[in-house]
Amino acid sequence: MRRLSLFVVVTALLVAGAVWLAERPGQAVIHWLGWKITAPVPLVLGGLLALLLLGTLALRVFRAVLATPGRWLAARRARRTRDGYRALSDGLAAVAAGDGRGARRLARRADKLLADSSLTGLLTAQAATLSGDAAEAENRLSAMVERPETALLGLKGLMDQALLRHDHAAALDYARRAWALGGPAVGLAATLFDLQARAGHWAEAAATLDEAKKRDALSGGTLARFRALTLLERSRGERDPVLARDLAIAAHRADPGFVAAAAQAALALHRADKPRKAASLLLTTWRIAPHPDLVEAWLALAPAETPLQRVKRLDKLVKANPDAADGHVALAEAALAVKLWGLARSHLERALEQRPTTGLYVLLARLEREERGDEHAATAWMAKTAAAPVEPAWICATCAKPTDRWQVTCPHCGAVDSLEWK
Repeated sequence: MRRLSLFVVVTALLVAGAVWLAERPGQAVIHWLGWKITAPVPLVLGGLLALLLLGTLALRVFRAVLATPGRWLAARRARRTRDGYRALSDGLAAVAAGDGRGARRLARRADKLLADSSLTGLLTAQAATLSGDAAEAENRLSAMVERPETALLGLKGLMDQALLRHDHAAALDYARRAWALGGPAVGLAATLFDLQARAGHWAEAAATLDEAKKRDALSGGTLARFRALTLLERSRGERDPVLARDLAIAAHRADPGFVAAAAQAALALHRADKPRKAASLLLTTWRIAPHPDLVEAWLALAPAETPLQRVKRLDKLVKANPDAADGHVALAEAALAVKLWGLARSHLERALEQRPTTGLYVLLARLEREERGDEHAATAWMAKTAAAPVEPAWICATCAKPTDRWQVTCPHCGAVDSLEWK
């Protein structure tokens, strides 16, 4: 409707102008270089209009001719940019597929077409890493650090390079700088905490966790576990017994299933003459994650008790978690010490149903000898130890090596919180 209205208005104006000129005839006389030209006014006006249109057309053609090289160059640049981004995209896909040779070829093509190392730096660095060219990768990543837009990506790349060569000090420095930028921190918070824990910088690690909570950079479960680790290690290094106790209790509260924290907190409470609170704390963790260290901590609460009193206290522990084989084994050993043969046998059989081990067969053989003097039955139990599953132990999930006691870092490879009871 708008175009139709405009057409009607323009047509009406042209018609009105034509009628106005027709009603006012006249002659236009032009004297130029001795020439005298006489023509009707409408013809002169029409000629002027034609000259104006012809001049406008000639000017457009002239401009188009002048602009042709520029348009050709712009089209060439656009084509190169399009091809460069396609090479960049294909190169990143090659990196994801592990094709180092293809990634380097596409990185060189993208570098040539885009002529901007800040755009192609990440691809070139990743391709160089796949090809084993660490120097080229670090050069490209270092160049990315110079630009604010790519600094975070460059620092994270340099951190990964340092981790590949096991240079944890350099990796920690890069992680700190990347974290200080305050940008997206997917995966960075956990890595920074891991590096701080390896270095024993627990106060700094605690500050990182506080900031990670503000940025929502760690899941709730991971944050609680890291906080428990930090509090426990700070407790172990604290000279003030009251503060050390409070830190250990806070570690247990952060992760009630954390065996080492429960044992540490119970020991501190026992030293503070708070055995009931210590016992309650141990029972809480025993119900979640039963472990021989908890049995040891439970017995340490009453070191002067009689053998029969020990049996009664261990019975309370077993009843708190009847599905824990370690509780039945501990109670059976205590029963053997006071010659409660029936009680010992029932708990050994219950443990045998849950988790047969070499140690359990040895206790059953001992029971046969001490209760009945049955050497034949004892020998039969001992014969089963050859094919019995090994006793559970702390095994590093990273290097698969065992260790006697839980530690925050593996004593063999240094991995943080990697020891698993299995």
